[in-house]
Amino acid sequence: MNYAWPTAWKPCAFELRVLPNTRVFVGPYTPSVQTLDLLGERFIGRIDLQPTTDPIEAAAREAWSDRLKGPANTFNLWHFRLPAPQGTLRGSPTLAAGVAQLANTASVQTIAGRTVYAGDMLGLGTQTVRVMADAVADGSGLLAIEFQPRARAAIASGAAVTWDKPLITVMLKAADGMPTTWQPGYADGWSFEFIEVPS
Repeated sequence: MNYAWPTAWKPCAFELRVLPNTRVFVGPYTPSVQTLDLLGERFIGRIDLQPTTDPIEAAAREAWSDRLKGPANTFNLWHFRLPAPQGTLRGSPTLAAGVAQLANTASVQTIAGRTVYAGDMLGLGTQTVRVMADAVADGSGLLAIEFQPRARAAIASGAAVTWDKPLITVMLKAADGMPTTWQPGYADGWSFEFIEVPS
């Protein structure tokens, strides 16, 4: 099963980064290094929630953790600190051309002058990506973006580009879930790691 993140829970700390899929080989007799990029990078991160004095919320945290059953079930989240681009990309942008599998660039059709900044999050088709460099749409409204993780599948021309809370499907890294520790008068905060489950 896949669940939605409870919107009332506001993380006090949040991490989201791209986990590369690489192998590094160091020569046994010389300091030569060979790095293999095996593709297939994905998002990984951490969420921290503050301690709570509300027993209803503390119990809900316990239940939500139990519902996930460790990594057996998944949940959707977005970049909690960057729910919309810091640039001006808004409206209903679409892909101006198809994106090939394993590509890391795309051409977006929008309004001339619209921008994205490095770090902005976008949904391309069914995949959420992070913009790698600032970009400005030209006079015809074409916005060329570089992104990571690379496209896991081909994305058709005309596909919608999501800028408002593009979702990432993740699972817990911990096999035994997230414990809630009750103290007199409050419950301890939560801190847990997650990893993307590509669709």
